Amino acid sequence: MFPMHELSQTGGFTTPTGPSSGLLFGSPPKAPDVMHWPFLDLVRFGAALLVLFGHARGLYFESIVRVPDAGMGTRLFYLLTGIHYEGVMLFFVVSGFLVGGSAWRSIAARRFDARRYLTNRFSRIYLVLVPALVLVFAVELLGKHFLADTRFYAMRPLFPSEVADGWAWNQIPCHLAALQGAMCAPWGADPPLWSLGWEWVFYLIAPVLFGIWLLPLRPITRAIALACFGASLVSLFGLGQWLMWFAIWLAGVGAAQLATRRDLPLTVGLAGLALCAAALLVSRTTLVPGVVADLGVGIGLAIAISCRKIASAEILKSVAARGAAFSYSLYLIHLPIGVFVGGLLERLGWPRTLVAPGLEAYTAFTLIVAVSLIAAYLFAQLTEKHTARFRRFLSRVPG
Repeated sequence: MFPMHELSQTGGFTTPTGPSSGLLFGSPPKAPDVMHWPFLDLVRFGAALLVLFGHARGLYFESIVRVPDAGMGTRLFYLLTGIHYEGVMLFFVVSGFLVGGSAWRSIAARRFDARRYLTNRFSRIYLVLVPALVLVFAVELLGKHFLADTRFYAMRPLFPSEVADGWAWNQIPCHLAALQGAMCAPWGADPPLWSLGWEWVFYLIAPVLFGIWLLPLRPITRAIALACFGASLVSLFGLGQWLMWFAIWLAGVGAAQLATRRDLPLTVGLAGLALCAAALLVSRTTLVPGVVADLGVGIGLAIAISCRKIASAEILKSVAARGAAFSYSLYLIHLPIGVFVGGLLERLGWPRTLVAPGLEAYTAFTLIVAVSLIAAYLFAQLTEKHTARFRRFLSRVPG
């Protein structure tokens, strides 16, 4: 996120006062549309870091199976940096909570504005996505020109990051429609973009699904509408893993409704966190099928944030808020930036192959992570100015 963009938690929100760090359990504001849930900032930034750590480690470190004498610290490092796919499941839950939950409440209250909804989604996705694609294209060109003899640009596909070569012409309109992963393969230079395509699909189909479910229709009419809509989706996307991702996204929608309507006991939220943590731990093992672990991660987090005491918990509030503000930019550009940094390091004398954990590997990992974070932060600062201008322009457009 996977996202995985700079989600606004509301159309405009007020932030509960509290310390900038530490832990505070509190109640959110009463009106659902002005709520700010600080814990979700932490989840968004944490999930973005998991994705970054996974790809950064994959650029230099050998697989753990080739490190037979790995100690506990090394194994913990591999575990922390090996759950980047599960980080995307966390993004889906947060996206469903914030975007889907708001859409559900608007439709239920008969005040859903399709124009405003699509405009918000457009401004928050495309005004960052398009410049990011341009930046990735430029970085890829520079790398191929100046670092073509390094492993990072000479080896395609570059495993285990799955960076590949080439751009088919039909991918350009597909990416501009933000449907990569769903309707076409994601660009080989930036494979993490697959999840953004599915998130955009969920944004488009959710209001229709919610409308069919919530609007005053006869039971037979609702059943026929749901059947036709479901058949249309299956004809477009088939029966596949996307149904599980959508279920996890919808779990976030359900969590939003519970958090805004019920004051669930803290034990419920803590149980959800425990389930999510346990699923993250077993996801890298063969103890349970991957789909079960993914569902455990998503449903566990959804249960946790359905408890408003958890969702409104201010944990590292200042750091989480700043990190969440550029998490979408980090998701969009981190891997191409990491590949470019890896090429530069190889040119400076770093190993030309994947290596076992050691000083060189950990130093390379740290540098790739640091440069990616700095680049994403600066990129987010630049694009946010243009996004703000676009929103002000749209606010003056009649209709």
